[in-house]
Amino acid sequence: MIHQNLLHVGVCTLEPLRVVFRQCIFRSHARNHDSCIRETFQFLREWLICMGLNPAELLHVGIPVLEDNHLVAYTCCMEYPLPFLDEASQVSLGELPGGRYAVMRVEKTPAIIRTSIRQFNSVYVPENGLVQDEHRPVYEIYYEHTMEYCLPIIE
Repeated sequence: MIHQNLLHVGVCTLEPLRVVFRQCIFRSHARNHDSCIRETFQFLREWLICMGLNPAELLHVGIPVLEDNHLVAYTCCMEYPLPFLDEASQVSLGELPGGRYAVMRVEKTPAIIRTSIRQFNSVYVPENGLVQDEHRPVYEIYYEHTMEYCLPIIE
């Protein structure tokens, strides 16, 4: 079991982020959502390459939507530095809100991610008096070997 002192958590201010995105909607509570999410991120990477951008240089952000602790949707986002988007595009353009976040960095392994997020939400958040801001989304920011789980907080 992970103990609180093993979680790598910090509180910081995230800047708003301009992104292109596509959403995965899940009709069942099956555990095999990973392939849809991987395929959607791959689609976004290929689309960005067609736009002349290098996806390896851009942030990859996921926004999970849970109902009764089940994943029902996942928005796959990629940083988008260009000032425009063709109206006929196969992706949507948006801005992720910034603000104060409790950020936990974890190894990018599904079992470690699940266990760490559960420990973070059930133990770390209440023990540290953090209050989630329900008006902003939770972010998962992906890097090559790690992920940052970003919980919006009220101060």
